[in-house]
Amino acid sequence: MELVLAEKIPQGRDDKFLTELDRKLREISSGLAVNFGPIGLTKNRMPKLQVSGDDEEAFVEILRRSFGLTPNSNQDLLDQPIHKGFVQKRDQENVILIDIGLRNYPQFQVTLKAERLRAQLFDGARIPLQDMTAKYGFLEDFPLELRVITCDSATRNIEVELSDRQMERLEEWRRLPLDRINIQDALDSEILSAVGRAGLERDIAGLETLSFGTHSLVCKLGTDGKGLVRNLGSQLEMARLFVFHPDSGSNSEARTSRNDRTMSSRRRNTSY
Repeated sequence: MELVLAEKIPQGRDDKFLTELDRKLREISSGLAVNFGPIGLTKNRMPKLQVSGDDEEAFVEILRRSFGLTPNSNQDLLDQPIHKGFVQKRDQENVILIDIGLRNYPQFQVTLKAERLRAQLFDGARIPLQDMTAKYGFLEDFPLELRVITCDSATRNIEVELSDRQMERLEEWRRLPLDRINIQDALDSEILSAVGRAGLERDIAGLETLSFGTHSLVCKLGTDGKGLVRNLGSQLEMARLFVFHPDSGSNSEARTSRNDRTMSSRRRNTSY
């Protein structure tokens, strides 16, 4: 059986990420009568592997719960409407394009409409899509748990919305008086090591994993996340950093590329 994990491998980091993924899969499969490998990448940089063995079904279910699996077809979307997706880009000012790794129907477009996002996160307020994405740091390849609400074969469009669990997570971010530093294109072990080298252990309350390569450092009460970015960022040169401020009147700062190291979403022209 061939599987594709609902994860993204960042450009230029194949060796490091795939080696770590192989280690995690071997740890998961320990004690199971199952074989897997080799790990490759799809065109949209999602890990794929072959799985076989007497405990194949159990192993696949663990992978589904640990990483998520991409859907094979439209029928999969109808049978299991909750899927992990990754932000791709904004299409003008009305939708966010999403990659859910739909394998057999790559010509379908998956969209999260601005009006749906406003209703779910901003009580319907007429906030521009650009400002909504800047508020939460929905950078390219940011992971979101989504619910499929329509699948139109005629227009080849799949419309999604945030799942209940994803909404609850983002509402918690906004409700708690704690800054967060969202870090993309880095492994959890790299981030924890960077925190130690930067001497920031006393400023950090914990690390939450959002996907294999995206994590959220939770700052302690009273800690300004923006003030930690320079020291932390110098230890994570390949990563993208975004500071989330729970105060809805204050946006965030991000280091969004390896060449352009800092970008402030306090500016009205913020993009990702």
